[in-house]
Amino acid sequence: MKKIGVKLLCFILIETIIFSILQIFFINSEVNALSSSYTQYITSGISSFPESYQKKLAYLKYLHPNWEFKAYYTGIDWSELTSSSAENKCLKNTIYFSNSTIMDPLALCICGQTGDSNYYCASAKAVNYYLDPRNFLDEAMVFQFLDLSSGSNVSRDAVSKAVQGTYLAQYLDDIMTAASEAGINPLHIVATIFQELGSGSSTPAAITGSYPGYEGYYNFYNYGATDGSGATARAMAKAKEMGWNSARTALIEGAKTVLANNYISAGQTTKYFYKFDVVGNEILTESMGSKTYSLSNFYSHQYMTNLRDPSSQAGSLYDMYVDSGILDENLTFIIPVYDNMPTEAVSAPTTLTSGDGELYYISTQKNGSLNVRPSAGSGSSLGKIYKNAIVAVTEYGSSWSKITYCTATSYNSSSRTWSYEKKTGYVSTEYLTKVGTEVPDYTGQVDMGSTAETEISGSNIISTPTVTAANIKTQYPDAVIKRADGTDISGTSDLIGTGATITTGGKTYTVVKLGDTSGDGQITPSDYVKIKNKIMGSNNLDESQTKAADVNRDGSVSPADYVKVKNNIMGVSNINL
Repeated sequence: MKKIGVKLLCFILIETIIFSILQIFFINSEVNALSSSYTQYITSGISSFPESYQKKLAYLKYLHPNWEFKAYYTGIDWSELTSSSAENKCLKNTIYFSNSTIMDPLALCICGQTGDSNYYCASAKAVNYYLDPRNFLDEAMVFQFLDLSSGSNVSRDAVSKAVQGTYLAQYLDDIMTAASEAGINPLHIVATIFQELGSGSSTPAAITGSYPGYEGYYNFYNYGATDGSGATARAMAKAKEMGWNSARTALIEGAKTVLANNYISAGQTTKYFYKFDVVGNEILTESMGSKTYSLSNFYSHQYMTNLRDPSSQAGSLYDMYVDSGILDENLTFIIPVYDNMPTEAVSAPTTLTSGDGELYYISTQKNGSLNVRPSAGSGSSLGKIYKNAIVAVTEYGSSWSKITYCTATSYNSSSRTWSYEKKTGYVSTEYLTKVGTEVPDYTGQVDMGSTAETEISGSNIISTPTVTAANIKTQYPDAVIKRADGTDISGTSDLIGTGATITTGGKTYTVVKLGDTSGDGQITPSDYVKIKNKIMGSNNLDESQTKAADVNRDGSVSPADYVKVKNNIMGVSNINL
């Protein structure tokens, strides 16, 4: 009996171990699993953004009343976006770190891998910080969300000022031609070239026409220059392959091929979208309603690995708009929104705690770096620290403040850890912003836009419960609106119910009013009962009614939907798109 008991115990133990291993495998697989498709749409106005965006956007609107903000609802869950299957793959995002820079070890991946010289794999914490758009809604950094698909308000004079004193000054005419033929913002061309080749007065090797082995070829965009040694040679080989055998050809055709066709036309219309491939495969507009794109269109089409590149180019663009006097023109910013984002913006990675002193951000206006000095206002630089890095202030002064900062020193491949040191130094006080500082609240003083009440989705017009025929006629003046029984209500202010039809622009759409399963245009207890019966297995709803029952639009009718309907009936919360 004892032997049998031991064997049984061993068997149970082995089974438990196997089960645990399988459980870990499947849990990890589930965490890293990605959706097969994403449904996306775009809406205008500050009110169309989640509340966590609105205060910062309202402040920008106060500063620049002509600026417009559009929310790009990606349909991507934050946990998917930040997984190792999507944006947090090793070496997909790199960050510059050398002896002259200060880098918190938590910003560096434990893999310790490098891409280009001095570019290290960024940590998941760092990637998440740069992925969160809410961290970059200040006057300069918001330019990484500038819509680059049009440059109609950018004059030749503005571009001339942007390239003045640089090697690009001689190519002003070609830049304007390239922007016109590619249908893109000319300052986008300038900022990209400066980011790739530098912005000094000396002509970079890639556009001298005399690069060894590739004489007579030019590459303004570093097209084909993948990470690692020999990057420029690879770019020149690509230039030869493309036939870019003159500077003019390389500049113009490169803008059309690389910037316009490869990215802008694929929907990646901002510097942020160039880096993070989170949009479908076309330029999405509000009139297109929601569209669903397969997973194959996401996460792989990135222009650069440098994690800070969108912010760096945002600073360059901001400078160009300021210097050209066009900062207050009508500018459009397209800003992504993800599902189930953290309540507050992701914090910059830091090893420091409040025990080291009061925590502050380095808050240079642009995405530059700040020298740390050994004493107040003097001494050789101890290193450069990036914008948005966190430091601990131990002595706060009117001009200079003493700080404690943490910087990585070396990588231990055996333990897969970064060694680091905490050091002290001084920085200019004007570039310090206390962690937790909020912008002034102008949400009640600026035009917040109106929250969308309708949305075209395939053959349907999805609406909120309050939409009437008059609302539709305001939005679509040519609309012919009929109830499900055929009664024309186009000239009325009647509520529109699920199953009604709206004909506009030569197309006829069936109305899906969220929560209205009965089709009477109202949200009543009978709708609550119909949704509950549907969940219980009663197939009492047609296709449009089923879509109306899916109030949270997650693709299934569940208890979460009838809770939303109940809360709407009781006045606890509204049903929105």
